[in-house]
Amino acid sequence: MMTGRALRGIQFQRRFLLLLLALFIPAFISGFAHGQTQPAATAPAQASLPVLEVAAIKPVKNPSPNVQDRTDGRRLLARNVTVRDLIMMGYELDPGQIADGPAWMATDEYDIDAEAVEGVQLDDQQKEEMLLKDLLADRFKLTFHHEQRTLAVYLLVVAKSGPKLKSAGPDEVENSGCERPGVCNFRNRTLSNFARFMQFVVLDRPVVDRTGIAGAFDFSLKWTPDESQFSRLGLLLRPPAEDSNSPPPLFEAIQEQLGLKLEPARGPVDVIVVDHIERPSAN
Repeated sequence: MMTGRALRGIQFQRRFLLLLLALFIPAFISGFAHGQTQPAATAPAQASLPVLEVAAIKPVKNPSPNVQDRTDGRRLLARNVTVRDLIMMGYELDPGQIADGPAWMATDEYDIDAEAVEGVQLDDQQKEEMLLKDLLADRFKLTFHHEQRTLAVYLLVVAKSGPKLKSAGPDEVENSGCERPGVCNFRNRTLSNFARFMQFVVLDRPVVDRTGIAGAFDFSLKWTPDESQFSRLGLLLRPPAEDSNSPPPLFEAIQEQLGLKLEPARGPVDVIVVDHIERPSAN
């Protein structure tokens, strides 16, 4: 369960769009050998040439839960962000996948105006992530290593009834979105994408795709959210009212509508362990 300030009270529409980007990125949970170390500066995602040209970082005097960020060509503007927010966005992590580091990582807030090197446009999500990683390494001196730790997870598996999924067309555009919490549509999306959506947007723990089903699909999911869901978007949902006409709860809806199941379990998850980080120097 998320604790502290991280992502609490963030505006729904802005954070919803940001976290939906997780649907376009392969699952981060992977098989690292226990205890394997890898400094941030040599991580595979940073193996290419540096993306960051310059960055102005200013401490926020009056902290606010209203995190904002936007890109404009080569520029990335972020307001009221913590280092923990930046790590989560740059490395596409669940909060539970960030370990150690000083307490100020989750409390000190910054306004950031960063610019990418000439020729790099930040409309590509991968480029924005690379810029954030460069920013963390260069200005916050972040170094870390990977470990596998046993955490509470959900396993996405096939239900006994079998999957109820429609294959996407070969030329269909990838598209996903929610009309409102509990009414979501997925077009040309893999089940790994769906698991990642469940992890970053709806649920409070990592979700691992164990269906073994390849390919992309078109499907919709309608359910009645409870007060524990969508908390990462800063939403405080009311407990569902008893109404026979309401859609079923999430776990039941996934089984009935998709022929899949979410099973609670404990399993190995890749975790970033912070070895060193510094507050940024004055600009």
